[in-house]
Amino acid sequence: MSKIFTEDSNDQAAGTFKGCESKCQPDSCLSWVVCAASTMSIAITAAISYSFGLLLPPLTESFEETRQAIAWIGSLYMASGCIFSPAGCFISDRFGHRFTAVMGSFLGVVGFFLASFSSKLWMMYLTFGVLSGIGHVMVYNSCYLMVLLYFVKWRSVAVGIVSSAPAIGMFVTTLVTQFVLDKWGWQWTIKVFGLLNLICGLCSTVFVPLDNGLDEISYSEFTTRKSRKKEAASQRSSLLGNYPFVIISTSLSVVHFSYFVPIMHIVSTRLLFNYKLVKHCKQELRIPGNKASMLYTYMGITSFISRHLFCKLGDLKYLNRFHLYQGGMTISGLCVLCLPLARSFGSIAAIFTVFGLMDGAMNGQCALLLLECTGRRQVNRAWGYMMLFSGLSVGLGSPLAGLMADELGSYITPFYTAGAIQIAGASVTSLMTCVKRGLPEEAETQASIDEELLVTEKLTVV
Repeated sequence: MSKIFTEDSNDQAAGTFKGCESKCQPDSCLSWVVCAASTMSIAITAAISYSFGLLLPPLTESFEETRQAIAWIGSLYMASGCIFSPAGCFISDRFGHRFTAVMGSFLGVVGFFLASFSSKLWMMYLTFGVLSGIGHVMVYNSCYLMVLLYFVKWRSVAVGIVSSAPAIGMFVTTLVTQFVLDKWGWQWTIKVFGLLNLICGLCSTVFVPLDNGLDEISYSEFTTRKSRKKEAASQRSSLLGNYPFVIISTSLSVVHFSYFVPIMHIVSTRLLFNYKLVKHCKQELRIPGNKASMLYTYMGITSFISRHLFCKLGDLKYLNRFHLYQGGMTISGLCVLCLPLARSFGSIAAIFTVFGLMDGAMNGQCALLLLECTGRRQVNRAWGYMMLFSGLSVGLGSPLAGLMADELGSYITPFYTAGAIQIAGASVTSLMTCVKRGLPEEAETQASIDEELLVTEKLTVV
């Protein structure tokens, strides 16, 4: 696990530690404070996106709209953040990570509070979907990058904690969401989301500004705007000619198209018919909302374990990271295919547990997969493109599933379709056997890792 994050921030971390050495040493006590603050922020932002499925039934009843129309809110929340991700990284480079995280928190607070007073669905699209979604990615990217910069020797441990933050948030926040929803309704639930974003802003204040050191490095390497444009164009062209990157990006985009369908629609599958009496009501199981919300808890616990597990398994010499990803997403797709066959809460819970155990195959390894395809010098740009393509897929997948459910009167066909698409997306990585993944800079990368760790050891001794 340590490889990806040591290599990913090798260029930036060296300049950061030089420019900010007097403020903070890597792997110091302040580093762990930053890790804790980042974990809290990422847990909150990720959990809000996962908790939207609990809001789907009451929002459908309140606005008297179709499931497809309501599902667009959650899809816009995730998709707008992914699409804005490259711009969010630019803001971090220009103004610093603390400013970006605080600004993202502010946008989230404003977006959620305005959404709680929305009387029209299009207002929810703009406030909850777009405004809060942009704030989400600004907080997420800044917190994640700060942890990468603050750790060297213990980076793999710190990143393991942070990468498991969404699972922690899913375990806690979904219980809080269901409690507030049952007690005071969806308006107050969204206001609580705004208060949680305020906590993210407070956590971000512990970030030491690192923009000065990075700016000096950036402008010393690229002294003119023309040379910077040349460098960017060169990296774009090399990525397009990188077949392993194209293959894994295509696979991730296809998988993301259907991955969030069961997460966003599972509660409405069993609960929505309590609100809307349609002709297929008797074919669905009536499970109370507080019991259905426990599915997210089970998934959160297993996802927490799997994100650590898959990263560690990928470090083993006799296991291939791409095979782990392909196998995990194939099993995950089979779980979605089994959802229409489940006729009891126990069977649904078992399916969601396995689904959560496979979550680490993609969400735990995503950055590691990109690094093996692109190398450390291009992994940041590759991450931006991947987030963009995946964001578009996420934004289309869930609403289309809702549309199919509205037209057909059941989630049986949407779940079968989503599972098949997910398996097909995982199968795309089989093309990796047709291309060469060897990177000429691997030896240089490993030497850089060893040198960085040696410098850290010397600083620790001093």
